[in-house]
Amino acid sequence: MGAKLGRIARRVMGAGRRESASVSAAALGLLLLVGAALGDGISRTAVDVSDGLTWLNDDQRGEVVQVNPSSGKPQTRLQVSGADAQLEIAQSDDKLIVLDRRTGQITVIDLATLLSSGRRQAPAGPSAKVLIAWDQVFVVDRATGSVHNADPVTLADIGTPWLAGQPLADVVADDDGVIWAVDHGGNLHALEWSEEDQKFLERSNKPVAGAGPRTALVPHERGVTLLGLEGGVVVRDGTGRDLTASTMSFTGEVLAAQTSPTGLVPASVPDASAVVLLSNDEVVQVDMGQFSCPTPGRPAVFRDRVYVPCRGSGKVVVLDRSGRRGADDVRTSGSGDPALVFDDGKLFINTPGANEGVIVDSDGRTRNVVVRSPDLPVMDPERSPMPSPPSPPPPRPEPPTRENPRGGPNPPNGGNVPTTTVPVTTAPSSGVPGAAPGRPAGVTVSQRSNNGTSVIVTVGWSAVPDGGEPISGYSVTATGAFSGGNRETRVAGTSAELTLPCAGTSFCTNGKLDVTVAAYNRFGAGEAGSTSWTIRPPAVQPTTTTQAPPPTTTTTQAPPPTTTTTQAPPPTTTTTPPPPSLPTAGAGVISTVGAGSNRYEKKVTTAPPADWASHGGRCEVVNRTYEYAVAIACSGGVVTVPVEEGSNSIVVRAHAASGSGSVDSAAKSAPVLEPQQPCGGGMVCRPHSVPAEGESNLVSGGIGLLATAWLLTLRNRRIRRDES
Repeated sequence: MGAKLGRIARRVMGAGRRESASVSAAALGLLLLVGAALGDGISRTAVDVSDGLTWLNDDQRGEVVQVNPSSGKPQTRLQVSGADAQLEIAQSDDKLIVLDRRTGQITVIDLATLLSSGRRQAPAGPSAKVLIAWDQVFVVDRATGSVHNADPVTLADIGTPWLAGQPLADVVADDDGVIWAVDHGGNLHALEWSEEDQKFLERSNKPVAGAGPRTALVPHERGVTLLGLEGGVVVRDGTGRDLTASTMSFTGEVLAAQTSPTGLVPASVPDASAVVLLSNDEVVQVDMGQFSCPTPGRPAVFRDRVYVPCRGSGKVVVLDRSGRRGADDVRTSGSGDPALVFDDGKLFINTPGANEGVIVDSDGRTRNVVVRSPDLPVMDPERSPMPSPPSPPPPRPEPPTRENPRGGPNPPNGGNVPTTTVPVTTAPSSGVPGAAPGRPAGVTVSQRSNNGTSVIVTVGWSAVPDGGEPISGYSVTATGAFSGGNRETRVAGTSAELTLPCAGTSFCTNGKLDVTVAAYNRFGAGEAGSTSWTIRPPAVQPTTTTQAPPPTTTTTQAPPPTTTTTQAPPPTTTTTPPPPSLPTAGAGVISTVGAGSNRYEKKVTTAPPADWASHGGRCEVVNRTYEYAVAIACSGGVVTVPVEEGSNSIVVRAHAASGSGSVDSAAKSAPVLEPQQPCGGGMVCRPHSVPAEGESNLVSGGIGLLATAWLLTLRNRRIRRDES
């Protein structure tokens, strides 16, 4: 507990050093720490977890499932990929990022709305890796030797990526936010992101003799342990307890723990049927054949024990720090290989394809949890958000007001905007045994526009009969030589519109587009229908010149003879102006939406891509929910936009220089909570969810609140002393 408090304290204090305006946030973080130490009610929940729920992967159906450990039941199912996926999940209290290794697609899910806020295409296979460190997301491509800082909402690149100059064997992030990378040449790099320079700074670069392409890294609270088992070397660096040790050499893949304490680091070598432990300063080799576990998988450390999943054996072996049996084997259901997920102070043993998993509690006891539930409806993260009618704003003294966002006289009708609530219904599952749907027929592509920087196409197809099992939707995938190379969307109807950017490619001239459409239901995705399309180049209007007919000469014979000549008028030239130039619609332009000077304002910061930053027209930040708009430079900046209670959808809108068109960027959600209401006795109340039975501890929570009040008093005294 003390180590965790110290780690969070360093994060809070580090944030305070980076930005002086964060002093109040740092003080609040320390108050939460004291509440966590003295009570395990609300304060502990605020520090350790945000919702007490964990996401697990269901590869066979291409889903991620949110499980409630308290009830042992699934809460939410999200269809993030097709059937037979290879999903890896990176999760924190407020982020869910899913990597499908089969396709290379990375999806970030907004946990407030359960909608996809961004996608990114990475190489398929084992090369890609996603790391979450503090509030930052890093995307790694080990084959090209690159580390990218990605926007946590859109996954677009921020600043300059770091390039190793050769392939990387492994990349991890410790709890202090330091990135550790080891390349194929055996060099161990320590990287730190610089907000000021918008690039990675290399803190150290150490050659490690014996490290190579199969070297694995295990991150700690501070620092990392390098396991160069192919060269028989183990190195601990950046921990304050640095160590270099030798061990016997192993050939084959090394599967190291995702994270571990400094004094207990495990890794499996499946080809050698062995587990290697760094226990304190001693390296221990464990023969897993003695435990009837001939093919060990990736291990995990939990409560000073090492849990080793056994591939093909349907169990998990438990070792102590000396390499001996630490507890009875944990049996798993299903025929798949168990995988270990550590979250919210519990260890989850998840077997993809099995209906049930296992939870290991802090005392080592195990219990089952339901993972697959056909009765739970599947949600599509690409669905349109449910519209909600805006409520009239409460009176407030400061401008802008909803009726008069830009100043001037109030509108005559009070500024009321009629709204329509669209009910959203979910078709219940029939419960009848079935299968994945059939192949969509009649897939067609039509080109709507091509302005030289992006192509918009419409894809249509025939509906697939449900066969007794409702169709959840259709997945539409476009591939080609456009920017990114791959676009996917999911819809409920039988048509979809795709915008394909061409920047830096010749795709807009005569590129070839391949499109596939697959229907899916709760049993998975069916066979895909496909078609191809050759892009028509941008329509360039030729210069039209109207030539006059040849001059006509009329001669009249009469005394005296005269000659009359008629000259044609000068030729006229008509030139049709080119279509308006606009940046790519739906691009990730907004980087952050933060708090303004009051609850009815939001501070919007933009970091536009190249085609937006160089746009020659005007740009503005728009609250689409209420049509508030504030001008901003297309090249980026910070503005404050009015918001109202409830949901607010914020976009950046670019207008053509000619004024004949506009496009919107990707939207960001900016919810505003309802104001607190008086509930007697000089107190205020806010609606909140009721904690599950057994999760509250009023006595210890009260002690934590008393400690919080005490620290607030000390802080106020210090502020008054500093001011005087």
